Amino acid sequence: MFNNKRTKICLTGTLLSLAILLITFFATDGLFEDKEFSEYTSADWSIAIVPLAIMALSAVSTLTFALILVIPLFKSEPAIMNYVATQKFADINDGTEFLVFDHEELKRACCRSESENKIWFSVRAYDLKSQSWSVLEKGRYTENIETLFYILQQDYKFDELKFKY
Repeated sequence: MFNNKRTKICLTGTLLSLAILLITFFATDGLFEDKEFSEYTSADWSIAIVPLAIMALSAVSTLTFALILVIPLFKSEPAIMNYVATQKFADINDGTEFLVFDHEELKRACCRSESENKIWFSVRAYDLKSQSWSVLEKGRYTENIETLFYILQQDYKFDELKFKY
């Protein structure tokens, strides 16, 4: 989730603007000695406008950054549900003995043992926009499971390996 630059910037912006909002709120809490609004003078209002403006801007920026983070999740939710319900195990190669997924489970390797020291694998990636699997590697042989792990991590950027038998 935190792999792209926009998400990191929005998360940092949300946290910083929320921190500014809370600090400003609690720092100015005792500034006016618990006066009622009707008792404020124009001098009090001229002082109070600065923290109120800071809190308003911080609240707007917090909401904006949070919406930038959350709205794409709601837009992609139907595609994710379709993937989990129907596409995750669709279009698997014949003879597949085990699958290896990355941490998001949107890339997978279909694997089978050809002999004691040979493993055949093919790699596919699922595109949520087109809702289809694309072939990254049609098929290749590797010497052992450690070499397979290395290939998946280096060539196809599998950051975590999850097995499904």
